[in-house]
Amino acid sequence: MPSVIVVGAGPAGSTAARLLAERGARVTLLEACRLPRPKLCGGGLTPKALRLLPTVALATVERLVDAVELRGGRASPLRIRRPEATIAMVERARFDHALVEAAAAAGAEVRDGEAVLEVAVDADGAHIVTTRGSIHGNVLVAADGEPSRVAHRLGLASPPSRIALALEVDLPFSATLPPGTAIVSLSVPRGYAWYFPKRDHASVGVASARPGHYRELRSDLARFARGLDLAIENDRVRGHYIPVGLRTGPLAGARVVLVGDAAATVDPLFGEGIAYAVHSAGVAARTVEDWAAGRVPDLRAYDARLRATLAPAFGRLDMIARMVDVSATAVLLALRTSEAARDVGVDAVAGRRAPFALATP
Repeated sequence: MPSVIVVGAGPAGSTAARLLAERGARVTLLEACRLPRPKLCGGGLTPKALRLLPTVALATVERLVDAVELRGGRASPLRIRRPEATIAMVERARFDHALVEAAAAAGAEVRDGEAVLEVAVDADGAHIVTTRGSIHGNVLVAADGEPSRVAHRLGLASPPSRIALALEVDLPFSATLPPGTAIVSLSVPRGYAWYFPKRDHASVGVASARPGHYRELRSDLARFARGLDLAIENDRVRGHYIPVGLRTGPLAGARVVLVGDAAATVDPLFGEGIAYAVHSAGVAARTVEDWAAGRVPDLRAYDARLRATLAPAFGRLDMIARMVDVSATAVLLALRTSEAARDVGVDAVAGRRAPFALATP
């Protein structure tokens, strides 16, 4: 197995570092921030994400949500309780750090507080200059999020299928909701609003992949919070961009692969990123292993492999997202009256069947 440099210690980077170290690679995991570090995210882990995680990460779960209330359009709210679609809630600082610790336990060298200044990839591998010096590896895994500076420097930063803007804020629990209930409102154009209860507070946010609606998101957030009898202080609202639906250009070069948000692996309906980020890390690790064993000529095989596993699910989820955009009322009525429609929704969340199932890395 070769030497591997992983840039970025989010779920994709840490998972790639762990899996490659377990396979015998010499792995260096670089993170620009000091760990643990905060990360903007609703923090919901679906069953398909939970199946891909090490035990130490599962220990960071703060609450299990067994009921989701769907709102939107003119239909009355629909409460869905399906044990097989239970969602686990985490705070990303603790969750991400647990994944880093799992990578370190597998043998990866973790170097936090070390930012990448320069990067080049040639036939000999990756050459990195950081704030602490230089490092060389046979393979580079870019897991530095959106925008990925590594991808930009290597000419791999093609646009995602779309970009969503998310605003979120931590608020007290809503007194109008039962404990353990999450809210997903389909009232935001090409997006949704959410209320996710954690251990001692709730993550409340909105997101939209329609650029013309970005300026309305703060009003959407305030209106959604008022519907839960919650008030928002504007100075506590934070925002971030989410790359959705895979990048339109190459996701790999001969000695480099993009994983997680750097590859835009967020799904186009729920905005779920963690399950697909971890999955992309597994595909990357298998491709590096196959290259080291001579089964593939270079790492460009990763692109087709990742797209083959994600494109069918993303295509189906994008179709549903467009239906929601046309009429959230019709979608909620279909879910209320059709067991088959509810099964598709559960499959999408739980990853029970194709095309939504993800292989264990």
